[in-house]
Amino acid sequence: MGYYEPRWSAEEQTMIDMMKLNNWMVGADIKKEYTSVAIWHVDKGHFGFKADTEYEAIRKAFNYWTKHNA
Repeated sequence: MGYYEPRWSAEEQTMIDMMKLNNWMVGADIKKEYTSVAIWHVDKGHFGFKADTEYEAIRKAFNYWTKHNA
């Protein structure tokens, strides 16, 4: 199964918006088998998070971002 555009829930979109407001980029690669979410910042690097569902992947990314950057 190929890539498709994510349809984020309100909670997921809020997490993404908070990261973007702090100059982080967020990208998702959604497959049938898994979802991979990447976050990156010009000065801080690139980080990837993989999970079975979109929610789990974005939650992993957001938890990492919160712990290290918020």
